[in-house]
Amino acid sequence: MNTNAISKIIKLIVKLGLFFAHCDGTYSAKEQSFISNFIQKLASQGNVEDLKAVLGDSINRAYTLDEIVADTNDLLDDFQGNDRAAIKATLLGFAQQVINSDSNQDRAELAYLDAWWKKLI
Repeated sequence: MNTNAISKIIKLIVKLGLFFAHCDGTYSAKEQSFISNFIQKLASQGNVEDLKAVLGDSINRAYTLDEIVADTNDLLDDFQGNDRAAIKATLLGFAQQVINSDSNQDRAELAYLDAWWKKLI
């Protein structure tokens, strides 16, 4: 996988995490910690030069479901077959971990997760 694809995946993961962490109206300390730790692990893998810029732009922004769906489908357009399925599964797992990180599965979070998943191509 090339650096551009990795960067695109990381950007989406950041946006996805922030979207699901905020969609219940509360961005808890546990959600913040989970996302920060995940990003630090990604950063430790190296070779993603614009990670800090992505984080700066992403953290101060609220995302809509339509934006997250469009960004996810845009990313998925770059992959086929098993790679595509693996990325979808990874993104779903990450979103579920964000939702579960504060030990409170809010109905809004689950509704948005379901709506997002159903709109993926």
